[in-house]
Amino acid sequence: MECTRGDQAWGCRGIDRAGSGTGDRMILIVASSWSELVGVEQFPSIDGQRRSLPNGDMLVAIPIGVGKVQAALGTAKALETWKPSHLIGIGTCGAIRQDMEVGDIVCAGRVVQYDIDLRRFGLPRGSTFDSEGKEAGELVLESPCLRMLHELREYRGRKIWERGVLGTADTFLVASERKDKPWIAEQLHVDAVDMESYAIVAAGLSCGIPVSIVRTVSDTWRGSRPKSYGKFLVSASQDMCALIAQYAEPSEKSPTIL
Repeated sequence: MECTRGDQAWGCRGIDRAGSGTGDRMILIVASSWSELVGVEQFPSIDGQRRSLPNGDMLVAIPIGVGKVQAALGTAKALETWKPSHLIGIGTCGAIRQDMEVGDIVCAGRVVQYDIDLRRFGLPRGSTFDSEGKEAGELVLESPCLRMLHELREYRGRKIWERGVLGTADTFLVASERKDKPWIAEQLHVDAVDMESYAIVAAGLSCGIPVSIVRTVSDTWRGSRPKSYGKFLVSASQDMCALIAQYAEPSEKSPTIL
């Protein structure tokens, strides 16, 4: 792969995707911390970091840190190290939609940075300038997970929101603050919020890697949350990883930026 100037900024130095020639495909799963990745332990271990999926593909799970900067750097480093054929970000998210419930699964179709506000410079909320002075805003995913989940409405009792819009910011947005920021839903059309998804997608895009984002709702617009967050997180991680193993198939098509 020939990297562009933008690729170098993310640490991509000509990724030769695992599985693009002979051998098994490599799926890289990233999340902010290992507590969100424990679900991968249901798959047989090959060595210290690689695991085997039922279809023969290999999987590596890497924690990347909390927030956009840590997530971008951690994802870029993992991409360069493992050279996957498919990147998947998992974790939890807070609902903006009033009809989302705790435990629902959101498969992102778009991601946006809702904490970016350069309206004084003529840009809409959620957009900034790239290194060439062009507008860089919402990212659109045509991911393998989305295509495979097209007909699936629920999984293990969890409702699936296909092509959801995830808003990413360097802040933990509690329920009361969500209600005080109606523009998140009204202007940016965000369904749920997190702190890493946009950075994960941007890092994968810069290296030409197909990206999927799969997150579980941990708290609702009304403020409802699990009684035991630890147990919830284990169950959510197990189900997200099982879903990925069953439906995620790497593709040559990658996200595009608007």
